[in-house]
Amino acid sequence: MGEQPEASSVRVKIYDREFTLLTTGDPGRLQALCTSLDERMREVTASTGTVDTLKVAVLAALGLSDDLQRVRDELKKLDDSVGRRSLACVSMLDRIVT
Repeated sequence: MGEQPEASSVRVKIYDREFTLLTTGDPGRLQALCTSLDERMREVTASTGTVDTLKVAVLAALGLSDDLQRVRDELKKLDDSVGRRSLACVSMLDRIVT
């Protein structure tokens, strides 16, 4: 069986708090994700005036979740469109070949 990649620890700072996180993935990617989350939390603070860290984190998570759902919806639409076009192409090829 395959070996599990070794986890590496990454020190990150999110909303002025330092964390040490473990990842078996790309540490640079984890750092970029944490930077993105920090930026989102600061945007929430600036737009709402909320300073409660938990509320800011929840609002940032809701915003990110909404973004994710929008991307999933768009991906589904694109996937459906590609499926329809593929069927249309197969149908045209069938008419040409037969």
